[in-house]
Amino acid sequence: MSSSEPVILIRDLDFAYEQTPILEEVNLQIDHLESVCLIGPNGGGKTTLLKLILGLLTPDRGEIEVLGRRPKDVRLRLGYVPQHAHYDSLFPVTVLDVVLMGRIGRQSLGWYHAADRLAARKALALMKLDFLADRLLGAISGGQRQRVMIARALASEAEILILDEPTANIDITSEYDLFNLLLELNRTRTIIVVTHDVGFASTFFRRVVCVNRRVATHPVSELNGQIIQELYGGEVAMIRHDHSCVGNSCPTGASDRAGASDRIGASDRA
Repeated sequence: MSSSEPVILIRDLDFAYEQTPILEEVNLQIDHLESVCLIGPNGGGKTTLLKLILGLLTPDRGEIEVLGRRPKDVRLRLGYVPQHAHYDSLFPVTVLDVVLMGRIGRQSLGWYHAADRLAARKALALMKLDFLADRLLGAISGGQRQRVMIARALASEAEILILDEPTANIDITSEYDLFNLLLELNRTRTIIVVTHDVGFASTFFRRVVCVNRRVATHPVSELNGQIIQELYGGEVAMIRHDHSCVGNSCPTGASDRAGASDRIGASDRA
């Protein structure tokens, strides 16, 4: 498909679980090499929207195209990084083994080939984890495991990278590293992130998709307390965030994307 065409196009989409409406009249377009953040309350439909994009669910009404085709036809071109990757810390699987799992569906006869191993090692190198290739997954830190999961998604040579709550349970330094990583990855692929961290959203993304049964999009420059209050409901306290800076160091482009030095975040009291 042409780089000028949208990579995700959703028209008049409805979806319900057992007669309970989850998403209604959703219209959304995400363009090539765009970075988009999905925010919204728990139960608002963010996870359902992701599953529809990934082809794991089918809409009750409306249309959804991913890379110009039906979602289930392009699953191998999508990289998904879940919030929680379940694993047995005692199971003797190496970091390289986990990243190779991103090649499942691309290899023939069930065997990994040289091209698969090359793609896996290239993804590890991009994550600066190549030195951990032979280390057991259970023996590395939580932050490193998160990067391993991203490497697994990259090993599939994904054109769209989807991350669910990537800043959950990581410290400010790890968040700073993730910020820089996403900036680099966004040069060559579309990035979609689900997060509750509105401060992180206001720093990295130019456009925010608000999901609460219906979908509304806003430039990040318009993100304010009123929009957040309408999205989450109840009383919302606006707090200052400086997620893009650690000490006196700020990543290149942070101020351009945020548009201001005072980051906007929200604490939902509802």
